[in-house]
Amino acid sequence: MKHFLSILFIFSFNLVSPLLAQDKNCADMSALLENKIWKVQLPKYKQYTMEMEFRNAGWRTTFLYDEKRTKTFYSYSLHGDTIKVFESGKNYIIQELTDSTLTFLYLPESLTIGVTPVRCTTDNSIQGKRKNEKRLDSIWRKEDIWNKGTVPINKTQTIKKPPRWTVWNYDVEKYFISQMKYPQELLKKNVAGYSVVMFSIDTLGLPREINILTTIHKEFDKEIIRLTKELPHCLPCRDKNGKRIECFHTVYIPFLPQHYRDRVKADRSVCGYQRHQ
Repeated sequence: MKHFLSILFIFSFNLVSPLLAQDKNCADMSALLENKIWKVQLPKYKQYTMEMEFRNAGWRTTFLYDEKRTKTFYSYSLHGDTIKVFESGKNYIIQELTDSTLTFLYLPESLTIGVTPVRCTTDNSIQGKRKNEKRLDSIWRKEDIWNKGTVPINKTQTIKKPPRWTVWNYDVEKYFISQMKYPQELLKKNVAGYSVVMFSIDTLGLPREINILTTIHKEFDKEIIRLTKELPHCLPCRDKNGKRIECFHTVYIPFLPQHYRDRVKADRSVCGYQRHQ
């Protein structure tokens, strides 16, 4: 029986391993595709250009035809080396994908180029990464879910003074950004994103219940929970009579790889300067 189970385990492992490897490959490819603007290199005689952006499993394309701009949106998924676009029913076979170049077999039903490889490029320079991260951050900040601010736990109460942290220029978002340790695997892959955390603050100004409202990646959550637990006490909420009250506070924290590298480099320069003083 033990011999049979050993054979069954080996057979199952051999069957499942390629599938796990394929899932990991798709996840790696998705990380490379997501959150960048890809510019398609089309034949010079064509009278249109195209930009593509992969963001949150949505494929946003912008066609510029005879100087008229047309935007379209498709949801997509990755299957092995194929991008499947649901709404249009088109498949795009990836032939090469790096940090800065995407080459796929373009099989459109309209704006036909022919069944030939098409190259797309994105600005992967340090300046390009900074610019792209600022663009993404501005997009994410518009989401309603993180714009909750501070609300009283007791709904019958009214907040006169919100909680205030006397360091980081009274901006608690700066605490999270300045103290975070970027998840290493996501940093290597340049995965950008954000988490939105809501936590309660007691009358002593200490954080209590912690809830992640939304996030791009679970590894970001772990870091935000750690930082929230280590958050120093603040000047607590007060009502119109000046009485301390408990409240919920919501904070949006962006994870931007290049900005993180810039911050780490700046921190090291300051430490190096201070050691030489």
